Parts: sequence; C-alpha cells; structure tokens
Amino acid sequence: MSKPQRRRYSSKRLQAKRARRPQSRKSRVRILKRDGRVQRFSRVKMIKSIRKAGATQQEADLVTKRVSKRLGNRETVPSKEVSSMVARSLSRVNSTASRNYVNHRNQKLAYTQRVNRLSTEITAINQQVNSVTHRIENLEDRIQSLPTRIARIRQANYRVLTHLETDQTSLAETWMELSPELRRTASFKGETLRTRIWDLQQALTYKQGHTDYNPSNLQDIESRIPELRLSLSEMQSSVINALTPLEKKFQSIEKDLRKAESTVSILSQASFSWEEGETPIIAVKAKDLTNDLNGFIALTNFRFIFEHEKEVILKKVLFVVTEKKIERKVAVQKPIGMVTQLVHGKVGFFKGSGLFVEFAPESGIPEMKFDTTGQDARWVTESYNYIISGEADEELAAVAPAAKATQKMPQLVVCPVCGAPYHEKIYRGQTSVNCKYCGAIISIQQ
Repeated sequence: MSKPQRRRYSSKRLQAKRARRPQSRKSRVRILKRDGRVQRFSRVKMIKSIRKAGATQQEADLVTKRVSKRLGNRETVPSKEVSSMVARSLSRVNSTASRNYVNHRNQKLAYTQRVNRLSTEITAINQQVNSVTHRIENLEDRIQSLPTRIARIRQANYRVLTHLETDQTSLAETWMELSPELRRTASFKGETLRTRIWDLQQALTYKQGHTDYNPSNLQDIESRIPELRLSLSEMQSSVINALTPLEKKFQSIEKDLRKAESTVSILSQASFSWEEGETPIIAVKAKDLTNDLNGFIALTNFRFIFEHEKEVILKKVLFVVTEKKIERKVAVQKPIGMVTQLVHGKVGFFKGSGLFVEFAPESGIPEMKFDTTGQDARWVTESYNYIISGEADEELAAVAPAAKATQKMPQLVVCPVCGAPYHEKIYRGQTSVNCKYCGAIISIQQ
C-alpha cells in the first residue's frame, strides 16, 4: 500500500473517530445564570465542580454524562435546574460528595447575593453624590429659563401676575450670590466621596473573584459603607439645606407661570376677538355637562367665555374619514360681572371635580355645570376671586396707570341717537348696551 493511500485511509479513520465522539461535547445548550448572564454549557467546568466536592474522576464523568443526556438539545436551561440535576445524580453514586456539592453551591449563592447587595449599596451612594451636583445644575437651568418664559406670556397679552418679574429677579440675584459656594462645596466633597467609592468598588470586584466563599471576606467592605453614608449625609446637609429654600421659591414662581403658559397656549387658537384693554386671566379644558359639550372655559378681566370644540369631517372615502379639522365656537359669552357665583365642587359620582357657575337673571342663562380636573377647577375659582376682588385691576393699573382697565362708569349713559338716558344696571365687563327706546347700541368705555 502506497504512502498517499495510507494518508487517505488515516484521514477516513480520523473522520469516523470524530463522528463517534459524544455529541454533548459540541452541545449548544446555554446556561442562564442567576444574575442574567448566559454561558455555554461546559462539561469541563461541571466535572471540576463535582471533583471539588470530593467525587472521584469516574464518578464526576458519570454524573456529567447523565446530566448532559438529560439536557439533550434544550437551548437555554437555568443554572439552578442544572445544579439540582447534578446534586440528584451525584447522590446516587456518592452521597457525601453530593452534600458537599450542595453546601458549596449554597455558600456560593449566599456569597454572591451578599456581593450584589454591597454593590447595590455602593452604587446607590454614588448616585446620591451625583444627584447633589445634578440638583444644583438643574436648578440653575430652570432659574435661567424664567425670563424667556415670562417674556413669552407677556408677548401673548398676558398682563396680570406682575409679581412674576419681581420674584424672578429676586431669585436670580440670590442664586448668583449663593451658587458659587454651593458648587465649591459639592465639587470638593463630591470628588472626595467618589474616590473612596471607586476604591471600595475595586476592592469588591477583587473579592467577587475569590473561589473561597467565606462571608468574612466581605466584612472589611461592609464596615466601610457606614462611613460613606455619614460623609454623604454631611455633604447633603451642607448643600441641600441651602438649596431647598431656593427650590421652593422657584416652585412658587413655576406654579403661577405654568398656569399662565397653559392659558396662553389654550387661547392661542381662540375663536373670539379681544376687546381693547382686555387680558386673559385663566383658561382650562372643561365639559359643559348641561349641554354635553366639550370645550374651554376662559376668564378675562372683562368676560366669562365658554368655547365649544368639535371635530368637523371634511372628507370621507367609502365611509372612512380621510380629512378632518378641529373647530372652536363661542357657546357662552357674558360680562364677568354677570357671573354671580363660581364655585368648585363635585359634579357627579363618576365625574369628580368640577365647577358650578351662576349668572345674573338678566343674562338669561341658567346655572351651568362643568366637568374638569381638580387642579383646573381650583385655578378657575382662584382666578374668579382674583378678578372680582379687584386685585387684577390693581395690577393692571399699576402696569399702565394711563389706561386703567377699571375706570369708574360714567354717572349718566346717554344714547347717541335719541339722547335718552340709560338707567339699567351696567355689569362689570359690559362694553355696550341697547337703548330701551330706539334700540341703538350704546358703547360703554371700560
């Protein structure tokens, strides 16, 4: 037999030998670890762990072969299930080794859980250190945004709540005075803490790699965590105690500003025109429960307005809507003085918070009931009292003394057509009345 023939023969024998190898050696089974990691099943690792428990090489090979056969062609198996298979199979050939295996597994699990708990605690402390710095930067960004936000509502004719500018200026000045020291304190103490945290994390990573799962290995790390918490508490006290009053001042401004921004946004698409000297006070989304209409309530220094909003279908194709638009239309519009009562209350068992609005008899409108959110209902009632009390007028007069929004009504209103006097009651916010004699419209200066 020639040499080349011997090589071909040897090659065939090698292929046959490989084919006869147990398929478990090429197993595609994946083991799902308790921490979420996925690893390829390893016979070598399993044999090593069984041998470590006190089993002989023959016993380890036998148990591994049985477990591999039970795993079969499964794709992913939890490590807990695999461990239980090993313990049961090993107990049949070496009960002592099986007990050692289980004890070692439980000890490793307890050790790992303890490491994870310590890691979580250290990470939480680090996050709290970072949150102090983030809190400083976040407050500065929000304070710096106030002038632009206030300017936007003023450009949209929102002229009340004039304290916003004063409060914003005061807050900005206080912040410029205190923020440099706050930053220095947070930076110095923060960096010191982060260095200690990093050292502790490195030590924990080293301990995690130990094959000796004795809990005493972690005692040193556990003893250093309370020191970290104490340092964190000192940092928070020195920074947050000074930061909290500033945050409260900002929140007070933010509350009124958010209300104004929401009002301006709603009224940006209002269907009615503004009268001279008129300014919005509040606008909220609401549903007229009496007439089952969805829309918006708006209070201005002159008027109470309810706009109905509905969806208008523009085009259909085979009964399917392909084009539509939202349309708003004034459903109720009366001088604010004709609103005799506006209160917040429960409007139904399922509806929850809402508003009850009563009008003067001359308005011809019965009591209206609106469903809205609790916050919006409070805003509307507060704004109504703000208008009726005259506080809104005082603010407007202070801003533009030469064009006061609440000048006293003339002693005598006379029809420009027939000259007849008008003696009926004139309500706050009314801009015109009809002459009782000739029917002409009499304009009333606000």
